[in-house]
Amino acid sequence: MSKAMPKELEKAIREVLDEALDIEVMFTTDFTRSKLDPRKQQAADHLIDLGFLQMSGLLGRGYVTSDMLRATAQGREYWEKLTAPRWYWFRYNWFPASVAAGTILFAGVAAAANIVNLVL
Repeated sequence: MSKAMPKELEKAIREVLDEALDIEVMFTTDFTRSKLDPRKQQAADHLIDLGFLQMSGLLGRGYVTSDMLRATAQGREYWEKLTAPRWYWFRYNWFPASVAAGTILFAGVAAAANIVNLVL
């Protein structure tokens, strides 16, 4: 998340994405839920503007409930980036990471071999 984003909005964004990605919430037909609180409403609007969520369901209500939100493919990827940033980075940078690990391992073995040569 950006440094300029308030912590409350970042927390609300995670909660809204969690709800949108939850299978039970996605297939629920209970339309009696209350509307989202203002913090989650702002987070949902932000995610819809970025293209990470889509609206579905009855649009004539004038407010958004969690049963109307559906995560897009971009939204699912964004959620993975938020919840597991190291794994997300490694998944897209596995080759340079493995080359770096191999280089470090080779340098360690070479240094150990040089030390053994000096001692003997």
